Amino acid sequence: MSARKHLRPQYAKTFRCIGSECEDTCCHGFAVTIDKATYQRYERNTKFEPLLDTHFVPITPHPTEEAYARIRLTPGYTCPFLTAERLCGIQQEHGSDYLSEMCTSYPRASRRVDGLIEKALYLSCPEAARLVLLNPNLVPPARGGGGEEGRYVRFLRMDTQPRPSERHPHQFLWETRDFTLQLLRDRSYALWQRLFILGMFCKRLSEVIARREDAFVPQLLRNYAQIIVDGKLRELMNGIPSGGEAQLGLIMEIIQRHLAIQTGEPAHERFRECAGDFLKGMQYEDASSTTKAHAALLAEAREMYYEPFMQAHPYILENYLVNHVFKTRFPFGVNSEGEDNDPQTEFLVMSLLYATINGLLAGMAGFYREKFATTHVVKLVQSFSKTVEHCPKFFETLNPELASSEGMARLLKS
Repeated sequence: MSARKHLRPQYAKTFRCIGSECEDTCCHGFAVTIDKATYQRYERNTKFEPLLDTHFVPITPHPTEEAYARIRLTPGYTCPFLTAERLCGIQQEHGSDYLSEMCTSYPRASRRVDGLIEKALYLSCPEAARLVLLNPNLVPPARGGGGEEGRYVRFLRMDTQPRPSERHPHQFLWETRDFTLQLLRDRSYALWQRLFILGMFCKRLSEVIARREDAFVPQLLRNYAQIIVDGKLRELMNGIPSGGEAQLGLIMEIIQRHLAIQTGEPAHERFRECAGDFLKGMQYEDASSTTKAHAALLAEAREMYYEPFMQAHPYILENYLVNHVFKTRFPFGVNSEGEDNDPQTEFLVMSLLYATINGLLAGMAGFYREKFATTHVVKLVQSFSKTVEHCPKFFETLNPELASSEGMARLLKS
């Protein structure tokens, strides 16, 4: 286990809730589920008895041990137990033992990997977002050293002969994760190029798994490590045109889907503020249309304000992606129903989130200009995560055309 320490998230251990000092609250805007054991504890407490009908709603028709009931939020979309000091009334009166599993664990995202429990962080928490995004040393340095070949030496030395397989792709999770983390932090390539290469790899990995040829995964890792070291895709990627208009259309779709339909709801005020900054940066008067002029403004904002900022903070979006890898067990994650996703779908989800956040930040930089700062990045990523990433419907309309090399390039290249 110690040999894999660099491949497991350690930073979640340092998270500490800042309580009422937080600029947002996890007791606002979330549908809080209550596990069966906690709900039964409430039923046995006479002080809770009169609250069960007013503040809790049983989950029907298929309750589970983890999701047995949910808290009925107030008209202001907050938990009814939130105090005036923006603290948890249940914890204050009854202690932490009375908190549901969800409230106890958040913002930690737990996954079981090879019998081990890993904990990354949900960035919908402002303090978690700061801890992850603003740490230039979030994870241990890439192993190997000695330039490009040293970074990928482990994979270059892999045996090209098919390895005995259990016909279960997760047996290669650690090798695949190591490769993914090395690639995401390889600054000899632009970040969008790293994602493009990762997308090509995930597409091939999905094909290998679909054909039940899991034994060839080590060979696939070696092949792509060699491609990266040799720079075989550099010329191709350098010739890809910018996908600015396509990205702008994607961003506007997100804004319309998650804000326009929720007019008047207080649940996503912080994201609405960020979206407003983006629209002002793009000089939008009518958000229902996307024009070349707006795409040109986005490109100008990116070149003049956003790229210089990100060059000074190259780790910010790298950290976002690394946390996503840990949080979802990428590329062997599951969908909202708990069913296994294929690596290609996992990549599309990650790249869609990245492209939207990247574009929104560039537009906000066009509004704030020289004053664009890490505080704006944290606010956008946190509110976007809370509004979009926690919404299962967001991932139901993935465009399969984005899985092609042309689609990935259009989505990723600014």
